[in-house]
Amino acid sequence: MSRLFRPLFGRFLLLLTLLPLGAQAQFYYNGRGPAGLRWRQIKSPTYKLVYPDYYAPTATALAGFMDSIAPTITHGFTRAPQRIPIILHTENLYSNGEVVWAPKRMELMTTAPAGGDIYADPWLKQLAVHESRHVVQLSSLRSGLTRIASWLFGEAGTCVGMLVTPTWYLEGDATLAETQYSEFGRAYQPSFTVGMRALFAADSANVRLRSDVWNAGSYRRYVPGVYEYGYQLVAAGERYYGPEVWSRAVEYAGKWPILIVPMRLYLKRHYGAHLSDISRRALGDLYTHWKPYSAVPNSYRTLTAPARRKSGFTTYADPLSTPLGVVATKTDYDTPTRFVMLDTTATKRRHRERTLRWIAPPSSRPTVAGNTLWWTEFKPHPVWEYKTYSVVRSLDLASGRRHTYGRWQANYFATPLTFPDGERKFVATVSPDRLGGSDLVLHDAKDFREVDRLRFDGLTTLHGLAWDDSTQTLSFIVLGERGMHLQRTWISATGRFTAVEEVTEPSMTTISGLTADGAGRLYFSSIESGKDEIHTIDLTEAGYPERRMTTSRFGAYGPAGDASRGEVLFTTYTAAGYQIAKTGIAAVQDTVVRRRLPKNLLNIPAPAWEVPTMSALPMDDSVTTHKVRKYNKALRWFNVHSWAPVTADMDDLLNADERGLAIGFGASLFFQSVMGDSYGTATYGRMQGNDRLHASWTYAGLPMQITAEVEYGGGKQGVYASAEDRAVGIYVPGGLKNYLHLRGTIAVPLRFSGGSHLRLFQPSFSVTHYNTLLYRSTDTGFTLTRGYQKYQASLWWSDNRRASTRCIVPRLGYAVRADVTGAFNDRFGRLYSLYLRGYLPGLLRNHSFTIRAGAAYQTEAELGFAQKPLFPRGAYNGWAAKYYGAASVDYTFPVCYPDGGINGLIYFKRIWLNLFGDASRGLYFADGGRTQGRNIWSYGGDIAFEVNVAGSTTPATVKFTLASPSNADFYFGAGLSLSF
Repeated sequence: MSRLFRPLFGRFLLLLTLLPLGAQAQFYYNGRGPAGLRWRQIKSPTYKLVYPDYYAPTATALAGFMDSIAPTITHGFTRAPQRIPIILHTENLYSNGEVVWAPKRMELMTTAPAGGDIYADPWLKQLAVHESRHVVQLSSLRSGLTRIASWLFGEAGTCVGMLVTPTWYLEGDATLAETQYSEFGRAYQPSFTVGMRALFAADSANVRLRSDVWNAGSYRRYVPGVYEYGYQLVAAGERYYGPEVWSRAVEYAGKWPILIVPMRLYLKRHYGAHLSDISRRALGDLYTHWKPYSAVPNSYRTLTAPARRKSGFTTYADPLSTPLGVVATKTDYDTPTRFVMLDTTATKRRHRERTLRWIAPPSSRPTVAGNTLWWTEFKPHPVWEYKTYSVVRSLDLASGRRHTYGRWQANYFATPLTFPDGERKFVATVSPDRLGGSDLVLHDAKDFREVDRLRFDGLTTLHGLAWDDSTQTLSFIVLGERGMHLQRTWISATGRFTAVEEVTEPSMTTISGLTADGAGRLYFSSIESGKDEIHTIDLTEAGYPERRMTTSRFGAYGPAGDASRGEVLFTTYTAAGYQIAKTGIAAVQDTVVRRRLPKNLLNIPAPAWEVPTMSALPMDDSVTTHKVRKYNKALRWFNVHSWAPVTADMDDLLNADERGLAIGFGASLFFQSVMGDSYGTATYGRMQGNDRLHASWTYAGLPMQITAEVEYGGGKQGVYASAEDRAVGIYVPGGLKNYLHLRGTIAVPLRFSGGSHLRLFQPSFSVTHYNTLLYRSTDTGFTLTRGYQKYQASLWWSDNRRASTRCIVPRLGYAVRADVTGAFNDRFGRLYSLYLRGYLPGLLRNHSFTIRAGAAYQTEAELGFAQKPLFPRGAYNGWAAKYYGAASVDYTFPVCYPDGGINGLIYFKRIWLNLFGDASRGLYFADGGRTQGRNIWSYGGDIAFEVNVAGSTTPATVKFTLASPSNADFYFGAGLSLSF
């Protein structure tokens, strides 16, 4: 081997210390919020709530709610939770939450989800309970060896305990907390268990799936994740062994992480229970409980079927009847999200479906008016990651004309309104307000100008819209403190909202997917019967009676009625995904008797915690009495959260390159503000026999990102010489000093993503000072110039099509980068370079070609730069070129999806290959002012293993590279990357 095999385990451990816990996989550094926001804080003994000043009423109400749950959120644990900052991100529409422990913080995205990912409790309450439970869990780990690790490594030391605490427990226990604090909570929702129910009904052997499959998932089939599996295991453990079984096991894991599987050992030692036995017993109980409910036949006809090719999990969503056919949103493991048109009368499968348009996943359900399809989708702010929009788009199905409305606004459920006179034309939307609730907004259809806005009580959110032509009313789903229900409103001749009427009473029954058929009937999915079923309400009948239209095996969702055809389209769940189905408008299974709680058919109750329900804990701004203060971000830029008694080459440790891992005795500090606008590292110590200092700091609180770096020592000062001077040898009297590098970089990353395209434009400029000596031979002897300054200006543009789940690299896209490199010294030339990259579809699905090309020109001077935009892999690259060109072709494809390994240790999820060939031609500077042509090439391949280690939900890719270059020895390299 001519190249160093990189140590993987050290990198893996360090990166694991940066992993967060939350509702979904997140990043250590999550991005930036708008710089213009002014922040305030509420300090209590258990938390520090940080929020934008305009959000004060809701923040105060949330503080009161946090105080209310504080005495009981520790149920089962003996350790009090640590006091951590809670950051409220109010302008991010990606509804989510997380707890991160380096630096420790809770981040809450406060805007409620628009669609079906919510149940009949206010979003902020759900989120606060779930994430607060994570704080309790991680605080309980800080004892024994984990506490010692915290002394050695700071906040990142808690990772030692996290490594041996399975993610299924952490998320399952937090989901259980959500459910215990609710009258009919998250885990009791039929949609929460629908994936498991279908999986078990398809094959009873799935009851014996190992925990790694539930943790990591599969590319071959859909397997519910750690939330579903974790909840069932945690709830079953409490049923079998008592309410404190898991908390004691977690505290034991924190004390003795050195035992590798301490929770398993604790359960065996104190309860005589194997974790695998608990899993099989719990899932076996569920299989038995669900079996009769899964045997119920569907009362309707399914229009689509799983594709013959193995596409994994297919999802049809929100089917709509149009004059041209049935339109639906579709995605599967092989293909990203798009709108499809289905001809349900076609006899041949290949004629039944065609793609209308590639899109981003819709942010709310689409609607149709005549031949025009309306939908909304998220759009990122060009600069701030924590600011997003939800834009309205329309597509004329006949002509293909497209329009975008409200580009810098947040709108959901775009619904055109029509009136008998034909003159008044409006578009109604749901828009998040500034305080965590929702408004109903009326827009002029021509220019999308806001005409009127209907406001609701604080924290009341809307989750669906339906316009009915016959009654000329706009109905909507309301979620507030009392639960979920339906309301409707009328619109005056001048375009103003008038009276509001309650159609149903508030309850804990979750409803979603609201539509109307234009003949006085509303359709929606309801869990009243114990499963998600299609319900209807006739607005023309007194008392608005509600009727259930379907009986399903697993569930029915997203109805759309068509009075002219006398049918209702919707989706139904199967083990292969969501399929489109239909039933007649006259179909009725029974008349609904409305109750506070839906039927509880599918859930085996867990032992009740002695905790209040969210409904009994109101959120208002009069509950808390904590002081409010200004929050100054600048004072916390250098928040040191973690450290280590070592010094290391952090660039090499965190990024893949060809250097070996350098590590030594010393001190390393990691700092980052909890707001994410400042972060960096500082290391000092002895490494490879020399003193070394490295520090970097990035400030991201402005549209531009500013980075400063310093590197000193670690070896002898370098000498920069021309080819002619190097030929005669170099002697420097008195020796050399330690090297010194200073670098400053300004970059402006701008995201212009939209629809099916992910776009990035980034100009950057950096200046680097090197104390490297510039060597020159003269007639009178040798001279040395001390130091020089190098600059580099770059422009980057990339535009890639969204990829499918199974794609390794995009199948369509391109990128362009242009660079100018020079020095503030007339002895150097100036280097101009251009880099091009393109992605093209391969021969089979999920196969991709990557074609790259690079060209460079460097002006003649005494000294030159050896860097190149593209170079054959594994080859020697130490010459400066006057003219240079290179090209490469990669072919990337999956080999197999093993879905196996050693349970709890390593799980192989995917193996893929990349075959490549590189070639370059350059005229290189040589002695005497001449140039010398060289052809350099390389060929080889990468083999990569995507694995989940130690029960992690986060996949790691271990890649081995083999290359045969024309001007160097055979190359072998290895690298590691993590996907969050």
